Amino acid sequence: MVGLIEDRRLQLNPWLIKHDEEVRKMFAELRRKLSSVSPRVAIVVGLLIAFAAGSGVALLFMRGAERVDADDAVQPMAARIDRVDGSVGIARVIDENTEPDWDEATINAPVSVGDRIYARDGSRASIALTGHNFVRMEPGTSLDVLALGDSRTQLALRSGSALFDVGALDSGEFYEVATPCGAVDFTQPGLYQVGIDNGTAIISVLSGLAQVVGQGGSGYINKGQVFTLTSAAASEVLASRLSPSLAGGIVDDYYRYRHPTVYDGRYASYDTYLQDPFYYDPYRSSASCRFVGADIPGLYDLDGYGDWSNLDGYGNSWAPRVSAGWAPFRSGSWDLYDAWGPTWVSTEPWGWAPYHYGRWAFVQERWFWVPVEVRTRRSYCPAPVAFIPLTQSNQIGWVPLGPGEVYVPRYYDRNFRPRYLASREVIREVTVQQTFVNLNAPSAVTVVPIQGFRRHIDSSTIAQVDPKVFAKSRQALDPFAVEGVREVALRSRDDRRSMKLGRSEQEVFNRPVVTSRTLVPLPGETNLAKALRVESVSGEQKKNKLKIDDTSQVIADRRPDGLPQPNAPNQIQVGKDRRQRGGNEPPVINPQNGQPQQPAQQEQLRQQMREQLKAEREQKRAAAVQTDAARHAQQQQMREQKREQKRLERKPPEVSIQQQQQQQQQRVQQQQQQRVLQQQQQRVQQQQQRVQQQQQRVQQQQQRVQQQQQKQERRKPPEASIRQQQQRAMIEQQDRMAAARAGQQARESQARAQQQQRQQMMQQQAARTQAAQQQELRRHEPRSQRLQGPPLREPSPPQAQQQADKPGKRKPPQ
Repeated sequence: MVGLIEDRRLQLNPWLIKHDEEVRKMFAELRRKLSSVSPRVAIVVGLLIAFAAGSGVALLFMRGAERVDADDAVQPMAARIDRVDGSVGIARVIDENTEPDWDEATINAPVSVGDRIYARDGSRASIALTGHNFVRMEPGTSLDVLALGDSRTQLALRSGSALFDVGALDSGEFYEVATPCGAVDFTQPGLYQVGIDNGTAIISVLSGLAQVVGQGGSGYINKGQVFTLTSAAASEVLASRLSPSLAGGIVDDYYRYRHPTVYDGRYASYDTYLQDPFYYDPYRSSASCRFVGADIPGLYDLDGYGDWSNLDGYGNSWAPRVSAGWAPFRSGSWDLYDAWGPTWVSTEPWGWAPYHYGRWAFVQERWFWVPVEVRTRRSYCPAPVAFIPLTQSNQIGWVPLGPGEVYVPRYYDRNFRPRYLASREVIREVTVQQTFVNLNAPSAVTVVPIQGFRRHIDSSTIAQVDPKVFAKSRQALDPFAVEGVREVALRSRDDRRSMKLGRSEQEVFNRPVVTSRTLVPLPGETNLAKALRVESVSGEQKKNKLKIDDTSQVIADRRPDGLPQPNAPNQIQVGKDRRQRGGNEPPVINPQNGQPQQPAQQEQLRQQMREQLKAEREQKRAAAVQTDAARHAQQQQMREQKREQKRLERKPPEVSIQQQQQQQQQRVQQQQQQRVLQQQQQRVQQQQQRVQQQQQRVQQQQQRVQQQQQKQERRKPPEASIRQQQQRAMIEQQDRMAAARAGQQARESQARAQQQQRQQMMQQQAARTQAAQQQELRRHEPRSQRLQGPPLREPSPPQAQQQADKPGKRKPPQ
């Protein structure tokens, strides 16, 4: 009876398989004790034990059933760190009471829900969320992963700045970046920049459309706009615009970083970028992206490191260009602390997509990556291998899964206990599997000591084992159930490449962030929102509309951290002061120190600003008049040329030579007149520049006089204040009179230039009329007279008058 219970208990629950040795010892001890009692007592005790054992096994079965039920709402998903420049750390947040352990981030490191990344000063990092969506972190930037899935991506930015390259956004897909001042939801594919500066959030939309959601309401940001949020509860945002040169510089810098080998600098022109913002989309040019088609990271890396072939039964498959004897999963390390289980981190530059999607096959004496499963369904896997424990030698091995072989997805809690995301039938099928397609392939099985499971894996750490040993071993569905592996994971936390953060760096993560949707934690996990200090905006708050304060400012400068630099250094403070006053009129700013002026000085500075704006308007008006006149003259000249050309086409050929000579003379005269007109325009512009310089000197003199007066006011007794005010009023009156005279001179110069231009135009019209009359006279002359030769040139009216005035000569009779 004991033997029957012992044989049956392994068929009831996979949980008991992990404790096989302990259970066998328990039944052996029970058999030994029952052998010493009488048969009748043994039968009674056996029945009681059978009942108790059945109840215990049933309880264990129910306990295990909680961890093997399929959970379709949770599926494995991870992003990839595809570039690291400098010192970048990564850590996993467990709960709000435990400080996370920071490790040095490397290329191909996985990033999943609950992870946070920090790029120190002078460092950068790039994260590939999918094959289309990327994040570039600037120096001093922190980023948390709040949600990561096929239809939902939520990140948190608490410090620094980052560029979010959203290459694809399906209908119904949600992509959000939470900040301490509110959430930024990307509603269209595009390029976005989000940064934090002194407690304010700065959002720039280079292309696409975004929505800002805070506790004070929501509002949309269009391409080319910059929004400044001062706090999460603010109901007003400051809006400005990016200059084309600044926007083109930001885009050009990003694409030089993103595509250093193929980028040709075309996006330095912002207009060129807006015409085709997805010119460098890898799914347009990459052969690997076309063969696979799935939106997964790392496909674009395969083009430069391998070749594609069409294999019988497998379709298009990829083989890396490697040396002889190479095999997958033999150069890298195991990340034992990822939520989805032991994750393979390859040291090969292309080692992301082939090690987390698809399967491997050894065909034609070569290893091929077969993306059959990827084409049917995109399913992330931390490592598509089967773990084989060698308990007698205290070793563990793994073999790549082949096409059609099943991997059971799961996730682990902080105590390395799994929760399987598959049905009971799938788990039972995988548990009893003993043969694998690649088990007999060359170098397919990699074996290391359990103590070295956490260390770097290469040819020096791999043990040589007889392949026949694996035929006697059964794979371990949960590698942490292998004796010693869990202990190695717990003990090896101190052996990792850790990174220590300073106190100021750690304080960054204490800032709460605001999201527009509530987080969805993993089942059985702690409160992720509380651990990551996340607050959600209610539905009623989102219905309110943010008040957008358009400053009409065009930002043309960029700060060292990559964020736009407003022209006024205290633009944010201006908005705060305006809200505190409750008015719409902005305070007047002293141009010397950038601080708000006192009420007694505001009127004087406003008057100066009005005069300066008036002079600028006069200059713009004069320039517009000149431009219109030049354009009108050019249009008139073009019309005259067209008329002349038509006239030539209608006239007989015998007079064409004479007309060409006349046209040539007219063109020479017109060119001379245009040169004279240009010289006059240049003189007017120079005169305007001198007037402007004079106004600037007057303003500078006013400022110096004001400074001297302020110094004298501090030294003189109070009774001299009336006399000083009178003197200041006289000086201001003189300044205004000087500015008025300068403006009058500019207007007179402009009037003279216009008068000269009108006279020249009248002279040109008279010359053209005279030439037309002469041509009409010649047309009516007899043909015989026209064939004798060109007529004598008659002197112009001024020359005829001079000949008449000479002594001894008279006018010929008419």
